[in-house]
Amino acid sequence: MKEKIQAYLRKPAVLGLLAVQLLVVAFALAAALRPAAAYTFTADQWESIAQESKIDYDEDGRIGVTEMTDGEDILQTPPMTLPKGHYTVTLDYNYIPGRLASGREHHSCLYLKSDEPLTVTGEEAALNIDRQQDTVVLNVRQNASIVRLVAHNDGGIFTLGNVQIRQDMRYAMVCVLGWALCFAVLDALMLAFARAACGTDAEPKKKMACLLALLTITLLTFVPMLLDGGGLSGHDWVFHLSRIEGIANSLREGQFPVRIYTQAKDGYGYASSLFYGEILLYFPAALRLLGVSVQQAYHIYAFAVLFVTAYVTFYALRQIFGSRKIALAGSALYMLAPYHLHNIYIRMAVGEYAAQAFLLLIPAALCLLYGTTPPTKQQARKAWWQLTLAFSMLLQTHLLTLELVTLLCALFCLCNLRRTFTKRVFSVWAAAVGMVAALNAWFLVPLLTLMLSGDYDVMQELNRVDALNLQKWGSSFAGLLGLDAEAQGIGLALFLGTACFLLCILAGKEMTDRERRLGLWSTTLGVLSCFMSTSTFPWNDLLHVPVLGSMLLKIQFPWRCMALAIPALLLATCCTLSYLQRRAAAKNMGAMLLAVTLAGVMLFYSGYLPTISEKYLGDASQLIYADDYTNVGWYYDGLYLPSEIIQTWDGFDEGEPVTTVTVESITREDGVTSLTCSEMTGQNQHAELPLVYYPGYKVVEGPGTTFKTVNGLVGVTVPANYSGTIRVAFREPKCWLLANGVSAITALGIAVLAIRKKKSRAAAKARPAKG
Repeated sequence: MKEKIQAYLRKPAVLGLLAVQLLVVAFALAAALRPAAAYTFTADQWESIAQESKIDYDEDGRIGVTEMTDGEDILQTPPMTLPKGHYTVTLDYNYIPGRLASGREHHSCLYLKSDEPLTVTGEEAALNIDRQQDTVVLNVRQNASIVRLVAHNDGGIFTLGNVQIRQDMRYAMVCVLGWALCFAVLDALMLAFARAACGTDAEPKKKMACLLALLTITLLTFVPMLLDGGGLSGHDWVFHLSRIEGIANSLREGQFPVRIYTQAKDGYGYASSLFYGEILLYFPAALRLLGVSVQQAYHIYAFAVLFVTAYVTFYALRQIFGSRKIALAGSALYMLAPYHLHNIYIRMAVGEYAAQAFLLLIPAALCLLYGTTPPTKQQARKAWWQLTLAFSMLLQTHLLTLELVTLLCALFCLCNLRRTFTKRVFSVWAAAVGMVAALNAWFLVPLLTLMLSGDYDVMQELNRVDALNLQKWGSSFAGLLGLDAEAQGIGLALFLGTACFLLCILAGKEMTDRERRLGLWSTTLGVLSCFMSTSTFPWNDLLHVPVLGSMLLKIQFPWRCMALAIPALLLATCCTLSYLQRRAAAKNMGAMLLAVTLAGVMLFYSGYLPTISEKYLGDASQLIYADDYTNVGWYYDGLYLPSEIIQTWDGFDEGEPVTTVTVESITREDGVTSLTCSEMTGQNQHAELPLVYYPGYKVVEGPGTTFKTVNGLVGVTVPANYSGTIRVAFREPKCWLLANGVSAITALGIAVLAIRKKKSRAAAKARPAKG
């Protein structure tokens, strides 16, 4: 076999591919090691390109628009020669923005311009209104001999001084490592395929074929993201990319785990991390810290999540049905279902489609626990870790999906009460709940602390209007079948697969008891979930149902029930394929379902691809305006704000006056807010800081204590006759730190046990057989 592999590696095509890989890495390395391109221009070197505005110098020697005026491009630099890559642009400026009729502040920006096509990416990086110096990142797509930096006045007074433009060589080195890693993975896959092809054992060949099929399914799902702007035009794209940026900036400041995005809300801070699980987003945030753009980091993250979805779905379905072919067909149907694609591209529901990656583990575990025979110890152990992993990841990705799944599992356990309370099954549930709580204590304790306080908007009571809005957002029957490009339904393939299952049941076909039970449970759940996702379901009546009604109404949109309907109807479809496999008809049925699915995918892509547009979120410092109606600095939404706070377009209303001391300055740096003040009345007084209040803010230097003001902001008690600087920063409460320790010790214990178990298995295999 070794000789066969060596002969395979000596083939001209393989050697040619390796040579191409070496050349790509060599060119990338050469680009990373050359001196960084750098330019510096002074105020008098800016060139005027204004058409309506008058260009003049201000009192500080900056050049630009010195009187309030409408927006236009006003200045550009002399031409530059810039190799492709990322560039940091540091600028001195003065900006006094005007306002739109809506009240939103204007926001001036910089962008790169070139007469050569496809050389610059076209993004606009906005400047921080509160500063007179800022650093932004702009990108050059291809080597360009003539590139200019353009200053755009969005409306207001805007003057510019010195500007420095320097290539980010850190990003260039990351590109080298990225190419090397991609080629290493590709070569490892090629070697694995070569070993499987040269061997006589059929099992490795089947494994490699399955891996190739899963990669193909993933790529088919990922195709739109390979285009410019692909995957970055969904409803929530700014919110989720802002989360990645917020995590990265907070990690840079030393927060871990990240609790508050200190740069969010223009520095007021925002703590969606305390309410919204985001452990998977640490991966793209780490890429951001290496210099990868936020768009690239998100695309890498999305591909990883989609491959995990395909693999976990395949793993779960193979465990349930014992067939690779059924598992592969099911993975394709699941990945390419309209609702899954809609979550990825139309809504860009990052948390929800990440949660979908782990849903099939739960029915896989339930099949082990509630099969026709009591579970063995090995089955119980497998079900335990599958439940632990699935519920932990749901908790860390999407709480609303977790809520729906938990209610469903509770209903299932009640319907199977006798089996649930057998010693082995109940012990698995108890151990899984305990392990989920211990592993995720670092997230659960802060979440429960804030949720139980009732002080945040997320806990506001629902009313009849909320219920009617839910009903209004329900899907139509055509939408359920995925018969239009905006569909959020199950798709025609799963409808046909489930219909075939019901026909087999009605016709009295000889299905196994396991197929019949699983299919009927899945069909019942799927039909109920489909019904709940429509405008026909009586959402308004749920207001009168204690506890359960308010929990269900929290899902915001009825079509979230599709997250349950898709896996449920997929299981019913796979039961049909399992039955037909014994009748040698599964191949035709599977081919028909996949053909229908692909037709639906083409319909979806034909509607989505024309809507793609390049959108940009700032790679550094100030988060920018992404559209015409809102400031990305505030785009995080107001769901997790204190209920007392009043948010405006570009800040918060002061509300009731709190500050009673003389404030000389308030500055922020690296997550620390510094208040310089004087107290002259001889009594303890107060100062209100531009920080949204969350538990954990404390005085880290100087006298005084922090408190929550009547406006929902952080206040500081200033001692009598004090004059000086008081510094305030976020520090985790002790009970949160204790929860962090519990999770860390639990994770470490699981890792140690897994390593020991792996070593014992290896030792058992190496031990010679007796006799």
